[in-house]
Amino acid sequence: MTDLIFQYKDELLSEIEGLSVEKLKQVIDFVCFLKAKDTIDPSQSYFWTEKWQNMENEADIDKKAGKILGDGTLKNLLDELNK
Repeated sequence: MTDLIFQYKDELLSEIEGLSVEKLKQVIDFVCFLKAKDTIDPSQSYFWTEKWQNMENEADIDKKAGKILGDGTLKNLLDELNK
């Protein structure tokens, strides 16, 4: 088993050698995902995808810039749209 671990570590180091900083960040993000996936409800796994997290970040930026209607509730959104 120990030999296999060293083999995988060597292979991983060989694969990431020369990757850009952006690609290395993606590798680290994926490692974090692998560590957390056992605690994430599979029906909620979409939330942790890079695409969804990017959309969450865009929404946060829009909220800070005041580019949203309402207070985040459906009722308030409908009230704002009906004005």
